[in-house]
Amino acid sequence: MGRGKIEIKKIENTTNRQVTFSKRRAGLFKKAKEISILCAADVAVIVFNSTGRLFDFASSSMKRILERYRNASGGQAWNNEYEQMLSQFRNLKKENEELQKEMSYVTGEDVETLAPNQLEYLEGNLVVAAKKVRDRKTEVLKYERRKTESKVTGLQQKCAILREWLTNPENHEEYGITVCNSEGPTPPPPAFRVQPSQPNLQSSGY
Repeated sequence: MGRGKIEIKKIENTTNRQVTFSKRRAGLFKKAKEISILCAADVAVIVFNSTGRLFDFASSSMKRILERYRNASGGQAWNNEYEQMLSQFRNLKKENEELQKEMSYVTGEDVETLAPNQLEYLEGNLVVAAKKVRDRKTEVLKYERRKTESKVTGLQQKCAILREWLTNPENHEEYGITVCNSEGPTPPPPAFRVQPSQPNLQSSGY
């Protein structure tokens, strides 16, 4: 059975949109790499996601490819716009690299390269982040506890209603319920008949 056709429109769900972007971006860069190798072409791909984060691929030098694009697109007429775009691209790429480094520091990677003041700053950030996580965890646990207590209270109320219903003799008669009373007389044990184990024990009294 073939896959259903996907309607091309904006994905409203943020999580689904990010997952789809990640998969499609990887596929786009893979195709760009393939065409550059198969056809000996210079390929450059620049992508900004919905949050403004930069992703790029270049088969050789991004700067050289952009230079070729500028020359092929009109030279001087495009020079100022090109310089602005190139400057923005460099800034975003540098910012992206810095963010990647910060993320690796948070996970404990490459901390050997940090100076003492940088380590102290990172430790302070981690302490603040850990406090926020603990506060959120406490809040969630309190909510779950309140929800559980509410369920227990509801069950207790149902048990009380059922107990009250069972203590009403009219309900016993209506539904044929027999309630054992520990204070009443104890019913006699059922009679048992023992089968004889010897041929001469034929009396029914055993």
